[in-house]
Amino acid sequence: MDSERLNIIGDEITPTDGFRTPVKINYLVAVVANLLAFGGSKENINKFGLTVVQLRIIGFIWQMGPQTLSDISQNIHHDRSTLSRSAAALEKQGLIIREPNRRHKKSPFLCLSDKGKSIMEEINPAYRKRAEKLTSVLTNKEQEQLVHLLEKLKDHVEDLKAFDEIG
Repeated sequence: MDSERLNIIGDEITPTDGFRTPVKINYLVAVVANLLAFGGSKENINKFGLTVVQLRIIGFIWQMGPQTLSDISQNIHHDRSTLSRSAAALEKQGLIIREPNRRHKKSPFLCLSDKGKSIMEEINPAYRKRAEKLTSVLTNKEQEQLVHLLEKLKDHVEDLKAFDEIG
């Protein structure tokens, strides 16, 4: 390994030493997102039997009401084909149902079934408790600042994507 790229703090080696700040931010945001993901927890995967993407789909429908796959894709920023496979699995498990969309016959609404609503009623309190526990290291002010900065970064990335400026 290139010793100039390693950051040694005591015995700790961090993989971001030598990275410019923008690269470090991208790396850390991805790592933190994976660590915070409710569905990324082995305990939650075993308990609820849902992947991260499946949880994001039913969580979005829970929050926003019936949605088309395109609407979900645009809002949670996942590839439509990945979401399509996950939605099919959720439908097979009886957690979502498809309802006709009079405006776009080929794009039905995805809705939570009674079983889907029930599982979300169980997941939601556990999700909130976990989120509070994982972010408790930050003060309320730091949490608000982080939300502001992440929203600003998200909006900027969305703007760049809209103009195909990301390489």
